Amino acid sequence: MTATGRWRYPGDWSADLVALGILTIYGTFIRTPLYGGVDRAMIVSILLEPFACLIAIGLRLVFRRLGFDTRLTPGTVGLVALLSMAGALCQSAIAKLVLATGGWAVASWSPGQSWALPFSYYTFILLSWSLAHLWAAAQIEAATARQRAMAAETEALRSELQHLRHQLDPHFLFNALNGIDAEIPVHPDRASEMVRELADFLRYSLDHRDLKPVTLAAEVAAIRAYLELQKARFGDDLDFRIEAAPPALARSTPGFLLQPLVENAIKHGLRSGRRPLLIEIGVVIDGEHIRMRVTSPGTLRPDWRVAGTPGVGLAVLLRRIELHYPNGHQFTLVQAGDLVVAELRLSGLPCLT
Repeated sequence: MTATGRWRYPGDWSADLVALGILTIYGTFIRTPLYGGVDRAMIVSILLEPFACLIAIGLRLVFRRLGFDTRLTPGTVGLVALLSMAGALCQSAIAKLVLATGGWAVASWSPGQSWALPFSYYTFILLSWSLAHLWAAAQIEAATARQRAMAAETEALRSELQHLRHQLDPHFLFNALNGIDAEIPVHPDRASEMVRELADFLRYSLDHRDLKPVTLAAEVAAIRAYLELQKARFGDDLDFRIEAAPPALARSTPGFLLQPLVENAIKHGLRSGRRPLLIEIGVVIDGEHIRMRVTSPGTLRPDWRVAGTPGVGLAVLLRRIELHYPNGHQFTLVQAGDLVVAELRLSGLPCLT
């Protein structure tokens, strides 16, 4: 019975019909030597095997009521065996009645054999049928549980990605507005230009606020607006160069992967004392990989992985690429002479988009 009170068939009726057909053919094959011909053996099988099928369906109802459909343990197998034997005993009584009524009793069987042999036969049939059903039900339940767990994990990861994605904009906006505020009293024209660049960047942010992939062409354009904003702030102290291969620009990735790398390069590069600070950005296709590289003057801290404020900058970037590319990402941050090189390699399509 279901929650609404309606009876529900405890299995797959089409599979049961196939099993009944196989059982009838098998029973006919077994009985043919006993009856000396196929005709009588087939009649007996056609009369008896539907009762065995009904008993098997009844056993399933009992198994479902006992909760055996969701677990298959040595203890449940023992109970299934006992219940199958009880079902086989009932089927043996039915067989004895049907054979006696039709005059089809096997003359060579003793009274004990007329009970023991059908009982053994139907115990084997019902036990095999029941265990096959319970094994299939356990597999289906396990697969369903895995699907539920995967769906829950996917939803949790989507929520985490959305949260991480939202962390980037306030962090950047805080820095940008502070920069504009500092320029207004002394360089109002430059502050006005910075506001326009900020508007372009925020427009990109609003247009790509969901988790869908963006083309690298759009990502590079947004980074260019960001750098123009920073250049308006720092003037001749900052310069940048962007080299993006056309094939790479057509590829898609999650948005705002380059921005934290560039922001980090500017923040730490200015501390190096090199003027002008040259930020170089390269985006290329390397075999099956997308390679994004940001190079800037500076000195890499040995503890860069744990340095800084948790939840922003590189910490957010690393968490995002782990979620988007669980088996297809590589991030390196190395010292190359007096330069710091950050490189992000991505392969495959981003997930959770």
